[in-house]
Amino acid sequence: MPRHQSPLAAGLSAAFTYRRLAGVLWLGLLLSALPAWFAFGPLFSPVDEGPFRESLLAGWDSWAFLSFLGTFPRPISIAFASLGAGIVLSVLLDLLLTTGAIRVLLSGLPRPALRRTVTEGAALFRPVVRAFVRYVVSLAFWIGLLVVGPVLLLGKIAGEAAPPNGPLATTALLWAVVASVLVAANVNLRFTLARIALATGEAVNARGAYRAARPILRGSRPSAVGLWLFWLAVGLAIQAAFTALGVAMNPATSAGLVALVAVRQAGFWLLAMTRVGYQASLLRFAEQKRPLPPLPLSHPFAPAPVDPTSPAA
Repeated sequence: MPRHQSPLAAGLSAAFTYRRLAGVLWLGLLLSALPAWFAFGPLFSPVDEGPFRESLLAGWDSWAFLSFLGTFPRPISIAFASLGAGIVLSVLLDLLLTTGAIRVLLSGLPRPALRRTVTEGAALFRPVVRAFVRYVVSLAFWIGLLVVGPVLLLGKIAGEAAPPNGPLATTALLWAVVASVLVAANVNLRFTLARIALATGEAVNARGAYRAARPILRGSRPSAVGLWLFWLAVGLAIQAAFTALGVAMNPATSAGLVALVAVRQAGFWLLAMTRVGYQASLLRFAEQKRPLPPLPLSHPFAPAPVDPTSPAA
């Protein structure tokens, strides 16, 4: 990532340059989905063999669904426990691999990726987990204060007799959407910049990392939110496109099903590339707001040493 690039250009360049790094993040997503994959396969096999298949495939049938739950309580409990385990595994792998990805981006060397990502992420895993706990608490606090509170207040002002599509109800809905996006952007940016501070060595613990992230956002929050929204929109567009492609494929054979899985995984790989681009954009953004520690001379973008006896010096 040459130093003259803007944050957006640096992110777009890194998304294509560090494709192997995106593959490591995709592997993390795949590993976190395995518990649910193995649990839901045996769960839904009775659907194809039992009396609930036609009712469920024809559309939502509450009675058929409740009958299915009552008939297979143990497989269902195992499946949902596996789903919860997959979510926890997904969060832990994200904390490990994304932090390692930041260190790989800082090195300027796209390969090798897997070993370096895991090793670098493991070295910072404990402070990053603590920073994530602060992130969750902060997100819950600000959502409650700035989103849930005003929406409940508007509902209280409107009263029970207010029409469902009245001005206050519409205002409450718009506020809930806009405020949720802005709160999520702000809290996520602070967490990502705190993780960058840990990766660059500006901080050694979660408290110091958040303290280091604060001045970067001060006075430049709209630009940072714009970066967050851009990469969010790109990721949503990729998922929408590949979901529509999967629906259009509508496989009826085993080969078609394999092709569908391959197409969906390609979409997830591209989504992982947007995550790499987002991290690279914020790295450049943080670098522009506050210079990072000097790069080692071995770094590809480190300035060449100047000879003090030369005329240019």
